[in-house]
Amino acid sequence: MPPASFRATVPADLDGQRLDKVAVALLGASVSRSRLSSWIRDGRLTVDGEILQKPGLLVLQGQELVLAPPNLEIPEPGSALEPGILYEDEHLAVLDKPAGLPMHGNSPGDSQMSVANWMMARYGKSLPIGQGAERPGIVHRLDRGTSGACVVAFDRQVFEDLQEQFAERSVEKEYHALCYGNPRFQGDWIDARLQADPKHPQQVRTTSRQDPSTRDAMTWWEQMETFDGFVLMRVKPKTGRKHQIRVHLTSIGCPIVGDPYYRARNYGLGMLPETCPEVERTLLHAAVIDFEHPVDGGRLRIQSEHPHVMRDVLAVLRKERPLIVEPKKRS
Repeated sequence: MPPASFRATVPADLDGQRLDKVAVALLGASVSRSRLSSWIRDGRLTVDGEILQKPGLLVLQGQELVLAPPNLEIPEPGSALEPGILYEDEHLAVLDKPAGLPMHGNSPGDSQMSVANWMMARYGKSLPIGQGAERPGIVHRLDRGTSGACVVAFDRQVFEDLQEQFAERSVEKEYHALCYGNPRFQGDWIDARLQADPKHPQQVRTTSRQDPSTRDAMTWWEQMETFDGFVLMRVKPKTGRKHQIRVHLTSIGCPIVGDPYYRARNYGLGMLPETCPEVERTLLHAAVIDFEHPVDGGRLRIQSEHPHVMRDVLAVLRKERPLIVEPKKRS
């Protein structure tokens, strides 16, 4: 991510080169060429005080470039999109991400509101970028519509240690999901490979295929509370694939309430009691994250409370939709 403003003089080795190439070279790897080209066309870069809006124009040795990137959009303090801090020390933090806030933008320099931009504003510009310059300090992702605990790192060594823990699957993650349906059993494993959905490029689907285009995925689920037509699930994914929990629960006939993409027939928000608050998000919450601290070696177990809408819906279901028949344990 570039600073609030950037000033540089074209050196001899870049004499006669394209403006966008020179800007990328002088900024290093912090901003993509496409992002810089967009800023140039928006009139955010001057050459010797003159606004030049054509990325392909040639510049000469000694000319001065001044870039004024757009201001980062960050959640207002106290707003519904401001991340909370569940744990923080000099090495890392565990954030409480609200639903609706993406983890990062689409490319370096993307000014849209995100956890990444919030972190840049709070912790500075020296965060590790092991997963890409658009993801400073971010160790793992939560979907935009998912709330709850996520860990971030402040230096490279801590970042790499946490990444290794995720790769080794030693990080314990527990999600809570409010779903439609009433499963027959108390709990079970879902072992179903995932692949990109050719009809919906941003989504994935389960598959029985074993070719390289598919990935293994395993999820443990168990019922925490059961209601007539609904169930609160405790979900512990063994792997961390894109949309894994959402797809796996849908595959057993228990889509998550509020999910805009992964659904099952005969289920919809109209099934909720009329006294429930309006649901405008996927009711999936990262409730617990448990990992080894990379520096002191102690085990950290951090919990995040259910968001307000989830608590309010559960309160109504407990009052109006109790389930009489308990589910069976898998023998």
